Amino acid sequence: MMKKLSALFISAIILFSFSFCCTTKGSSKYPIQKNPSFEVTKATSNTWVGGQPGVRGYNVVITIDNPNVKLDSVYFRNTKTSLKKNSMAESPLFVGVFTLPNTKHDFILHENPAKEYGNTPLKLNLPFSLKSNEAAVSYMYKKKQYYLKIENVEEVKSTEKY
Repeated sequence: MMKKLSALFISAIILFSFSFCCTTKGSSKYPIQKNPSFEVTKATSNTWVGGQPGVRGYNVVITIDNPNVKLDSVYFRNTKTSLKKNSMAESPLFVGVFTLPNTKHDFILHENPAKEYGNTPLKLNLPFSLKSNEAAVSYMYKKKQYYLKIENVEEVKSTEKY
């Protein structure tokens, strides 16, 4: 009787663990959409330098073919920023402005200066691993947030005003 009970208990644990494997694999906290309701017609980036020393950054410009879709934010080169829709453009165009910090690194400070020795810079944990020419955008569709990976963001020299 004891052997049957322990065998049943072990079988239940194994089945329970397999059920978690299937649900975890199918659902992601950051679902990359394979067939979104829009198409990215153009994605570019360009660097800029401000009027003050050390003020610099880059813009990411994304054009899509569906005016009913609102892009929310963009992940690019280990950073994230919100996207603003340009209402003056003919087709739906979204611009993300990244301002790079004047300092090289942000550090975790401590009240005891001796504990700051060997301090490592803070690293932004992004939900995606992207190459330097790739981006990911977040958008809402049917009250659920989705993400779309853009595989080739073209580097351009800026001549247009957004």
